[in-house]
Amino acid sequence: MPIAVYIKAPPKGIKVRNIKRERAFYGFITAIGVSSIIFAAWPFIIWQVKVAPKLTAKAQESAPIPSSQVLSAKTILQSVQVVKDPDGFSYFTTNLKPQGQRSAEFSLTIPKLKIDNAQVKVDDLKFDNNLALFPGTALPGEVGNSFITGHSVLPEFANPKNYRAIFTNLSDLEIGDDIKVDMGNKTYNYTVQYSKIVDPKDTSVIAPISANGRNLTLMTCVPPGTSIKRLVIIASLL
Repeated sequence: MPIAVYIKAPPKGIKVRNIKRERAFYGFITAIGVSSIIFAAWPFIIWQVKVAPKLTAKAQESAPIPSSQVLSAKTILQSVQVVKDPDGFSYFTTNLKPQGQRSAEFSLTIPKLKIDNAQVKVDDLKFDNNLALFPGTALPGEVGNSFITGHSVLPEFANPKNYRAIFTNLSDLEIGDDIKVDMGNKTYNYTVQYSKIVDPKDTSVIAPISANGRNLTLMTCVPPGTSIKRLVIIASLL
């Protein structure tokens, strides 16, 4: 006996769901979400796999300066504190007020990174609109460690002319690369000695490198676009 199926038409004014269209829409939204995650995570994964091991390998205990010659720099380090903002970003701060007359700013040039005459504010803790020389650290050319901090972002948005992204490619620097500082009517030429990755709370990177060394240290967050670790590049005056 044949079975007859009766389907009642929906009342007027009520829209019938288009299942295929809804599935296509949700699939499109899901694809955008997955693509966004990959876009953000892929540079992080590549950096961890390819860049981080290379940088870590450069940090040798015997070079360039024996650990027995490293100074404690108690005056500076005892005043340094590590604080965390509401977003979870950790940074160094200090109440130290350097004595004597010091230049207010100087410029930094790194040819390999296409950074040209970037402004560095002396004894400053803010580096959204400039680079910052940490208060109390040596001025370029002086005995000690000139400690400079700058921002980094995801590699896709790297821009050597934007202070919120200026140090994104800092990990590209290698031993022997040039860094130039212009302060007043003097020019100081530095060469990269080594690099290393440290914990955000490691304040030892601010300390002088050796008793008579004239060093320049550049620091930024890594992997670029995160604040998990810190990369420091150490250079010496030629």
